[in-house]
Amino acid sequence: MSADRLPDPDRLPDPDRLASSDRLASSDRQRLAQARRVIHEERPDTGGSNAVYAAYVAVIASLTYGIPASRAFFQFVDPAWMSRHLTGAQGVLVVGVAVVGLLLLAYRLGSVRGPVVPDLPFLDHVAGSALDRAVVLRRWWWLSLFGCVLGGLLLGGVVAAGMAVAKVTSFVVLVPGLLGGVALGLAVAGAWLWGQVRSWPTGPRGLATFLRGRRSLRALHLVAMRTQSARAVTVGGAVLAGDLRAARLDLAAPTTRARRVRLRARGPLAIVVERDALGLRRSPGALATGVVLAGTGSWALAHATTPGVPNIVAFVGVLAAYLGFGTWAEGLRLQGDNAGTPPLLGVPFRTEAVAHLVVPCVLSATVSLLVGGWLLASSQAGTAALWWPLLTTGLIAGTHLMAAFRGLPPVSLFGSGSAVAAVAFWYARPLLLAVVGGVASTALLTRGGSGNAVPVLLLFAWAAVMLGLRRVRLLDEAHRG
Repeated sequence: MSADRLPDPDRLPDPDRLASSDRLASSDRQRLAQARRVIHEERPDTGGSNAVYAAYVAVIASLTYGIPASRAFFQFVDPAWMSRHLTGAQGVLVVGVAVVGLLLLAYRLGSVRGPVVPDLPFLDHVAGSALDRAVVLRRWWWLSLFGCVLGGLLLGGVVAAGMAVAKVTSFVVLVPGLLGGVALGLAVAGAWLWGQVRSWPTGPRGLATFLRGRRSLRALHLVAMRTQSARAVTVGGAVLAGDLRAARLDLAAPTTRARRVRLRARGPLAIVVERDALGLRRSPGALATGVVLAGTGSWALAHATTPGVPNIVAFVGVLAAYLGFGTWAEGLRLQGDNAGTPPLLGVPFRTEAVAHLVVPCVLSATVSLLVGGWLLASSQAGTAALWWPLLTTGLIAGTHLMAAFRGLPPVSLFGSGSAVAAVAFWYARPLLLAVVGGVASTALLTRGGSGNAVPVLLLFAWAAVMLGLRRVRLLDEAHRG
């Protein structure tokens, strides 16, 4: 061996240091095992077996229900159209956008509820001790990682098998589908943990902690984990009680931008509109998210006006437009949450509710016109691509008026045997009305022309607005002393 290839003695690992590190890790694992025995009162720990059983149920459900449902979906959506639009560059682009959106969602979720959230007593008495945090928190990370990888594997397998059985593509897609699902699960788990690590402003937060379990676990701060653990308890209780208002207020991020900007003295209605605009200025993430969702919804609704496009495109468009409008309608929801408090501006309750619709309606209409104009300029759609998404804004606004002032679910729903499904349906009624009205009217537009579609859409929009105003009146009267 030449002299320039001889190893540097200063860079060689110290055997004594490695042995000491191994002894410390072994000691921490032993002490953690003793703590677990104390916690479980000498009873066997069934956490691992519960995870295996949940995975077994998920696999059986995917094989029994997932693949047939995927096959039926791809057959319903016209296999020839799906094969033309999802097997080339467009398919790669759609999948790429969906993956990036999923990763961003996982990263954002990590700052709210990360993959490593032990119970409060465990955090106080075990995680806060001198034990290595990578050893103490490893169990939660491995369970979350296993769940993400298994979910990605099942998702990739179900989608690929459904496409193959529906003859959208060949069975060769199963291999890349499974491998892509595993890779997606790993990426989602890494983004989820990285979002939790970066939720604390100090400590190691760079890319070196991405999918590096030991580094990331050691970088987690105890205060941040305690906050997320306490939030998980309160949000879980709010969900079980059917009080999504309490869960939404607990999950709301603190305002840190544009704190020095103040409202100017204006008329009572103008100040309500300006307050909503200031709220979006202080939450640029919500503003950008709404633009992306509303733009996607307008693009899908514009393309759905072309004859031959499956109704699933209109469904995606209405859903995205509904979610985008919702990110801009925080002022409307806050008024519904604060119903019963004295009106500081002296504006009637119903008038203030209508004023809160101005900002989201203007933003939604602007995005619809921009997207429709771009499609017309590129000669990808007809003139309906310009005015149809704009006309759908009325339906979306009415359903959000229903959603913001629906109040708490009736107590009678919790007494039935299917209480969870009943409460979920009660909360989903505005969204269902928007989806049914939007998809049905779009289908009439492509088959019977605007003469049939426009009256149907206006009828659904009028019904949504009337039901929303009725909910405003009932909620206002319920809080009158």
